[in-house]
Amino acid sequence: MIVGLLSDVAKQKNVLPAAIVRALEALKDVDIATKEPGRYEIEGDKMFYLVQDVELRTMEESRAEAHHQYADIQIPVSTCERYGFSLPQPDLAPSDNQLEEKDLAFFPAPAIESFIDTTPGTYLVFLPTELHRPCLAIKSKETIRKAVVKVHASLLGL
Repeated sequence: MIVGLLSDVAKQKNVLPAAIVRALEALKDVDIATKEPGRYEIEGDKMFYLVQDVELRTMEESRAEAHHQYADIQIPVSTCERYGFSLPQPDLAPSDNQLEEKDLAFFPAPAIESFIDTTPGTYLVFLPTELHRPCLAIKSKETIRKAVVKVHASLLGL
């Protein structure tokens, strides 16, 4: 997982993976707050982003997830959001495996999980196979506008 501020990307170009920098720079002049929800291509199927309006969930309503083909760059836009994170746990079997169809697998709660609270202007990068639990409410359930950039593993040298 990588965590940073969108305002710091220009200063961090030399330490971030080039594909992550390209993805974040592609969004710097996009007004996600007014963009229609949907999918938008950056580099075809290798890099694209989703604009989403999602209701934040409680811990009990959420599930950890992972992807194998794509990294996720999660960018909260309208409000704060909590994320769970866990390194891959080989002994933890998916409870709902949709990797073949959707590059998505859901998992039971990991034994070891950390949490981070974010504000608009933050970005989080979850690499393929890293468990993450997005869309967690910090105080109250509300709808969040967010962008999720999908970066194919091949662009990251994985």
